[in-house]
Formats: sequence, structure tokens, C-alpha cells
Amino acid sequence: MDLSYTPEEEAFRARVRSFLAENMPEVARGRELDLEEGKQWQRTLHEAGLLGAAWPKEFGGAGLTDMEQAILNEEMARANAPAVPGQMGIWWVGPAIMKFGTDDQKRRFVARILSGEDIWATGYSEPNAGSDMYNTQARAEPDGDDYLVNGQKLWTTIAHLSNWFFCLVRVPVDGAKSKYDGLTVLLMEMHAPGMQVEPIRQITGGSEFNEVFMKDVRVPKENRLGAEGEGWKIISQALVNERSGIASGLRFEQSLQSLIRTAKERARTRDPIARQQLAGLAIGATITKYSGFRSTSDALHGRLNPHLSAAMKLYGTSLAQAFSKATLELFGAYGQLYADHANAPHSSRAAMRFLGDCAQTIAGGTSEIQKNIVAERILGLPRK
Repeated sequence: MDLSYTPEEEAFRARVRSFLAENMPEVARGRELDLEEGKQWQRTLHEAGLLGAAWPKEFGGAGLTDMEQAILNEEMARANAPAVPGQMGIWWVGPAIMKFGTDDQKRRFVARILSGEDIWATGYSEPNAGSDMYNTQARAEPDGDDYLVNGQKLWTTIAHLSNWFFCLVRVPVDGAKSKYDGLTVLLMEMHAPGMQVEPIRQITGGSEFNEVFMKDVRVPKENRLGAEGEGWKIISQALVNERSGIASGLRFEQSLQSLIRTAKERARTRDPIARQQLAGLAIGATITKYSGFRSTSDALHGRLNPHLSAAMKLYGTSLAQAFSKATLELFGAYGQLYADHANAPHSSRAAMRFLGDCAQTIAGGTSEIQKNIVAERILGLPRK
């Protein structure tokens, strides 16, 4: 693995840093962007060729290299740049449509993802189908040129802000032999008749997640992505995009430096328990960093390893929880604050972060499921 960058890549990094310094919304430093502010930030990035940077130009991307995309992700993390509202569409819906979609679907959907005209939610989890998506019960019954969709999706991120739905359903199959038979991806209008979105109030007080109820929703068959029964293959490749990359390692390094500053300010650097805790987090951040480099190297050389992404997800989400717990302990009483306070240490919204990180080992595939994947597909252990 060559960890050096070419002069051209370093020049690209400098351009990204300069752009972020001049254009990043100031409001992002005090609060999250609202939907319209987020769309404007997304348009700004798109017009600068810094959104979907590795997408082909024919689909509205900048046509940059995979390495430049990795550098862009790293610099966005370094600057703590705000997320764009269309990020799920950019991460996996767009790439999935480019790979599995028809020419008409590519022309219809892909460019509008980068421009922010369409915001996508993804419908995977259900009341009885979380990480085990082969238990999907939402049904799509063929009805002439359409499907009639009935079912429920749960924990659907930003469904209340979205106008399109990347939805996993099950089409009935006669004589089905596998739990994956019939799993199919449909591209659904979020505001179609029969769609109902109900926000879920979270422990943090926000409502990022939603329940989505579908009753006799009519979806044209031309909005099916890939063939009937290809849903698991499409979703599996999409999750690799979600779980891989080098930016997470940089975020952990930034969090570590913040914790070290706090330990110094609060005179905890001679506390043996605090020192051991910080040392463990430093080791974890380094592991994550170099695992991300390995994942990026695999992508650059065409060595797709979907199972490695499960190991990275398992380790990274547990590490995130360890960081938030350590923050609470170092902050002492200030760790109970939900909002900034003049006398509080750095990142005084520690309690809010801790509550949010509690979900990390569940969201995007539970740790139990990731352990099974690692055991069976990396270590080669037998199933029970």
C-alpha cells in the first residue's frame, strides 16, 4: 500500500481546502442547516465540482478519480463541513441506479440527485426485519403495468424531507426456494397516494427517523431497479458504500485531540484511568484510520471486499460509543449539558452526542449481524 500522494492529488487537496475556507456556511458552526440551507450548500458543492466527484460527467459528476473522491471526503471531515440533505442519494442510490438502472432511469433520476432537486430516503428496516433484511414483508403485487405495494418501513431516515423512496419489497414468487427470492428494489414517489410518513420522536428530542406506511401504493414497473429478485444484490453493494472510507478515521483523530485538550484543561492528564482510556482511544482511532486506507486501496485496485466493510462498521460504531462515554467522564458535571455553555469545555453538547451514539451499533446493521458476517465470511467459521 502506497500512502503517499501525487503532486496532482496534493494540488486537488489544496483546492478543496481553499474552497471550504471560503464557501462553507458560517451557520454550520452553530447549528445544523435547515432543508433549504442544506439544498443551497449542496448546489454550491455541485457547481464547484465537489459533489459526486467520482461520478461520470455524463451523470452530472466531476469525473474525478476515486483517490480524489477519498481526499474530498477527508477534507470535508477535517473542516467539519455540514452534511448535505441528499447524501443518501449520493452515497448509494445514485451509484445503484448507474449500475443497475435502465437508460431511462439514469436520465430521469441521477442528475437530479446531485443538484438536490430530488432527496431520497431508503426503506430497508421493518418492524420484523432490521439487519436481517431477508425477512422483508412489504409486498409488491403485480397489477398490469404496475405494482401495488403494501407494508410498513421503520427507522426511515429523513423520510419527512424526501420526495423519493429507494424501497426494498418482496414480489411473490411461486415455489420460492431461498429467503432472498423475490426481494426487489422499487423507486417510489414519497408523496404518491397511499404513502403516509409518521416521524418518530427520538431520545435526543429530534425526529430524524420516521415510520412509513404504504397502502395500495401504485408503482409503475418501469420504476423497478434491476430485475425482480435482485434486491439483495443491489442493497448489499449499496451498504458497502455506506460503511467504507477514510474520513471516519480522521473524525476519530479530531475527537481524540479534543479529548486530550479537555484532559489537560481539567488537570486529568496524571489520572491513570483517564490516561489509559485516552491511550485505548488513540489505538482505536489509528486502527480505524489504517483500515480506511486499506478499504480505499482495495477500491482503487478493484478488490471489492464487502465483508471487510462489516468489520469496519462493527469496530467503528463501538469506538464511537467509547469516545462519547469518555467525553462524558472527562467533562464531569458539564457532560450532562445538552447545549453550549460559556464555562463548559470544548464540544459541550456531550450528552446529546452520547444519546445519539447509543444508536450507532444498531443503525445500518446491528453489531450482532456484523459479528455473524465476520465469523462466517471472513473467518470461515461454521453456522450454528
